[in-house]
Amino acid sequence: MSKYSMSQLKRELKGVYPAPAPEKKEEFLKGLPFPGTSPVEILAVQIGYIRKSVWLLSLLLVIATSWAGEYLLQGNSQEKLWFLSGVMPLLAVLAVTETFRSGTYGMAELEMAARYNLPGILLIRMGALGGGNLLMIIPGLLFLVRQENSSLLRGAVYLLVPWTCTCVLALQIEKYVRGRESMWYCCSCGCFLCGFMLLCREIYFDSEKFYLWPIVLSAAVIFLIRQIYQIRHETEVWKQNLYSV
Repeated sequence: MSKYSMSQLKRELKGVYPAPAPEKKEEFLKGLPFPGTSPVEILAVQIGYIRKSVWLLSLLLVIATSWAGEYLLQGNSQEKLWFLSGVMPLLAVLAVTETFRSGTYGMAELEMAARYNLPGILLIRMGALGGGNLLMIIPGLLFLVRQENSSLLRGAVYLLVPWTCTCVLALQIEKYVRGRESMWYCCSCGCFLCGFMLLCREIYFDSEKFYLWPIVLSAAVIFLIRQIYQIRHETEVWKQNLYSV
């Protein structure tokens, strides 16, 4: 019997005699003896996975920008806030590219073999990096508000708008571009928004147009939540990009 007819016979046998579906599969998997892991332990593991250079570079960017605003500009709180807001896109790019580092270097399959699925791990890592960014800028924001008696809400909006917009754009890039190209596109996007913040100061900090920025922030947050929902529930485009590395 030829190899072709043999393979055809196997396919026909599979069609005639299909393998029975496994019974009580979920109960069996849940009953396997393995040590439990608390959410705090999972978070600690993912924080340890993040490279120390990313934390250090993010902290240096915030410190250098705050120092430049304080000692070089010698101006009011708006000028200092201008410098600090200019670095927010770079912080967002560092957070997003580090979150998707496994896909950038073709290691997503290895993380898929872990107990927890890759989208869940990505969201934990993204939350850790985003929380770290916020913890870094909060002291600078509080210092500016206390020093100049300016509005905390206004300062938070000015800082969060470039950060959330960059996150949205970088996640869109990661959604459709795979490999190291995504990192370069994200860096280009962050540099462009950073340049916009530094060059278009009069437009961004115009008091009469401040009402636009809470609207932009709200829209960016809604879109960011939608992207996170898609990653968590593995919509088709995200599945293809996360797993087909």
